Amino acid sequence: MKRKVILLIGWDGYIGFPLTMRLLTEGHVVYGIDNYIRRAAVKEMGSVSATDISHQADRRELLYKLGNFTHKDMDVIHDYDLLYKLIQRVKPTTIINLGHNPSAPYSMIDKDHAEYVLKNNILSTNNLLWIIKECCPDCHYITIGSTGEYDHNINVDIEEGYFQFKHNGRTSVKSLFPRKGNSIYHCSKIASTYMIDYLSKIWNLRCTDVMQSVVFGVYTPECDKWKEYTRIDTDDAFGTVVHRFVVQSMLGVPMTVYGDGKHQRAFLSLNDSIQALMIAVNNPAEKGVVQTWNQLSEWHSINDIAKMVKRIIADAKVEFIDSPRKEYTGKHYYNYKTDNLKNLGYKPTREMVDEIAYMVKTINLVDKSEILLNVVEPKVIF
Repeated sequence: MKRKVILLIGWDGYIGFPLTMRLLTEGHVVYGIDNYIRRAAVKEMGSVSATDISHQADRRELLYKLGNFTHKDMDVIHDYDLLYKLIQRVKPTTIINLGHNPSAPYSMIDKDHAEYVLKNNILSTNNLLWIIKECCPDCHYITIGSTGEYDHNINVDIEEGYFQFKHNGRTSVKSLFPRKGNSIYHCSKIASTYMIDYLSKIWNLRCTDVMQSVVFGVYTPECDKWKEYTRIDTDDAFGTVVHRFVVQSMLGVPMTVYGDGKHQRAFLSLNDSIQALMIAVNNPAEKGVVQTWNQLSEWHSINDIAKMVKRIIADAKVEFIDSPRKEYTGKHYYNYKTDNLKNLGYKPTREMVDEIAYMVKTINLVDKSEILLNVVEPKVIF
């Protein structure tokens, strides 16, 4: 395997930290960029991670031991000139952008939060693609989109990025599969997808845009070996459903199922998310053609997730509440095409129920219970 020089934006994040560990363990050179906004945003929500996470300085010390790691405290939006000079000097073979704000509820708190998410997610894409064009046009740009860009209730199979359709007796050229945002956050991701699609074609860039599902869990071999875990957030902005249900049950409060709980979503364990991103690193896109895949391993109804948590935490309880989102919560057709990633060698390694059991053993609620009890109930309505 050829060693790559990788610029990773968001190295301190939920996926970024374990991905950095994997990249270094496999011998790559990593330049990590972060402004630590995820830590600040969770603090803003009045919350803490349910796992014990080290200070970023301590994390950096571990990464120095694991391999060739350099960090730069930088904001991709506001420190454009510094970012430009860094990329111009380093000439990375791969740039991985994990610096997007990943929260639909956070983007819907108020106008200012919506504006921040739009600027952060769209302008970071714009900045990086312009720099790649001017400084390292052969560089492979990898970013994480979202399966939430698609309409979950579209009632047909969800294709991988591009598709053709027939209309009035004519067959279309290939185009992006229809998108339909259900939050300001998802609108920002859709805008980024269309920007990548356009600029990669006119500038002949190498881009991989991954439509990633909801990632859950804390296990990777590296995290387990070094006992340095990634974060588990459960507040109503950054707490995804699996994490929230696990912590609610560990706290002895009911799992809050929205509406009928029959609506389905796609999921992927943290370890398999890292596996899939490593496949992207090792399989650069062709120039001018965006490499796209639906990155997921399984899909479940929300009721099914609650049942899995109950298999591990026997006294877990369920409470059905009105959804704080304008969403359909009944039964519906739901099927993603996932051939592209499988054809590159992807094989799931962690199922949800196993990951739930691992989380229960790993989460530490000492001195956190009162804080988490105040944040696990949804408050942002949209």
